[in-house]
Amino acid sequence: MASAVLALGCTVGAALALAPPAGAAEPLIVQVHCVIPLDQPAVDGPQQISLDAPTDPVRPGDKVKIKVTLGGSPATSPLPFPGTPLTPSIQLVLSGGASGELTLQGTRMRVDIPGTPAQIVVPPYEGEITVPLDAKGDIRLAPGKMVTSTAIFGDQITTCFPTTPAPPAATLKVDVAGTAPDGAQGSPAGPGAGQPPAPGETSGRTASQPAESPAASPGGVAGEAAKASGVDIGTVSRGEDDGDVSGGTIVLIVVGALILVMAAATMLYSWRRHEDDEW
Repeated sequence: MASAVLALGCTVGAALALAPPAGAAEPLIVQVHCVIPLDQPAVDGPQQISLDAPTDPVRPGDKVKIKVTLGGSPATSPLPFPGTPLTPSIQLVLSGGASGELTLQGTRMRVDIPGTPAQIVVPPYEGEITVPLDAKGDIRLAPGKMVTSTAIFGDQITTCFPTTPAPPAATLKVDVAGTAPDGAQGSPAGPGAGQPPAPGETSGRTASQPAESPAASPGGVAGEAAKASGVDIGTVSRGEDDGDVSGGTIVLIVVGALILVMAAATMLYSWRRHEDDEW
């Protein structure tokens, strides 16, 4: 009994040890067709590919890093080239919450390229992609065309692409909650902003307010008399409603007083002349 329990415990422990950590991508075995430079014949064969995407949700427009891990390539080199500069890239085919293709570019690195029959293994690399702005939900990533540029006698390009569409190798969790449709943002303007005025209204005063007549203008008839005397009160500000006497009112009072004085002087002159005539 004890030996059976021990054996079961060892089996479970081994299974847990071999289980991949949460969020780790399951490697795919994809059949690829590789076009090799330097007039070498094309080759076909299996290619192991793993994609590791962030486990936390991302939002449309975010930049995210994807890790690419490749197994040995079917493409080989007839001669070894140690310390060769190499730049890898892979095309990611989108499905689910978005469609299309994105190219993930790796950084330039130095790789020891072995000679045939040893396989060339590109070290794991990371690249950055942008989550499509029109993403509607989680996005599945499938490997597509793989391009490797090596600096051997110039830049040599090796291209490998799946012979049939590969299944998804990773999934991006996309949080679209709170995203306005078509990228529209909420307007900060209050209600009614940007709306035409209601019927019967104008941008300044309402139709119910009558236009100001000349008689109601500053000074009325007295103002016209003041203009005739050469005094322009058109630019004098009107008094406020707090009871203060405005400059226009003072000018009217002065003009009225002058008119009264002139009238009194004229009457006095006429009376004295009449008195002189009687004598």
